[in-house]
Amino acid sequence: MSVEEIRMEENGPEESEVGSMANRTRIRDQLNADIEAFLQQGGAIVRVENDVRADPPKKPDANYGSLPI
Repeated sequence: MSVEEIRMEENGPEESEVGSMANRTRIRDQLNADIEAFLQQGGAIVRVENDVRADPPKKPDANYGSLPI
């Protein structure tokens, strides 16, 4: 069950996203269970530094106006 499903089940669509303390505890427990299952299946958690980017900036292309008329 996803976090959104738990939230919708407990609060309904009109409640705030933060929810009650019981909701937060349930979501936290579900997240911990998901992490444990991931690690049990051989997954690994890797800490990524703040300055690392998945898509580094590229040099701008100089093809402005290159389309045929």
